[in-house]
Amino acid sequence: MKSSTKKRIFWILTPFLTLIVVGGFGVAWMLSGSSAAPLALKAGESTSIPKSASDLNGQWQVVPGPAGSATTAGYRVVEKVAGGLVSDTATGRTGDVTGSVTVADGRVSAANFTVNMTTLKSDKSLRDAVLKTNAIQTTKYPTAAFTLTNPIDLPDITPGKINRVDAHGTLLLHGVSKSVNVALQYQQTNTGFVLLADVPIVMADYDITAPSVAGVVSVQNHGSFELLVNLAK
Repeated sequence: MKSSTKKRIFWILTPFLTLIVVGGFGVAWMLSGSSAAPLALKAGESTSIPKSASDLNGQWQVVPGPAGSATTAGYRVVEKVAGGLVSDTATGRTGDVTGSVTVADGRVSAANFTVNMTTLKSDKSLRDAVLKTNAIQTTKYPTAAFTLTNPIDLPDITPGKINRVDAHGTLLLHGVSKSVNVALQYQQTNTGFVLLADVPIVMADYDITAPSVAGVVSVQNHGSFELLVNLAK
């Protein structure tokens, strides 16, 4: 009789214990500390431009950039626990970005940037490990890339001033290429140029399945792809 009672209690408690374990995993996934601040340009920081940088024509290469505004790419997405009772913004970042911009006769005639997605890191190693085989699946799709498809006319540029222009191109993410319109910010500095793009992403557009854990933890089906690059000749 006692053995039978213990078995009944075991089978009754098992689902609750599972929920606690899964919920614990979800909380560990979510509540991992502070997320990184949005990438941004800083107006007016550099106003002295050497003559060597005054001629915009030519090819500009991605460089690491200075501390505090280094070349960076990554994602931002909202994670939710318990049906949205608790939420947090998850961010992953990498400085492993390559690419170039070509300027001719006052126009950007070509631009391309490639991000090594396998080097993305957030404030939670567990999240980083999961994303290798789930959601953006960085093991299977190790790179993301943006390629400009339409030339961009550049207005008169004042050193240190943040300029804004729309850029049309193709974004490759999770093995899927989509046409995108990007609100691009750029700024001339004393070493070259810095560009900033924040591209809204709907996961389904790129065949990305938003990760979730047993209904306890969920990720919104949209987010953003951030890119800040420093350019020098």
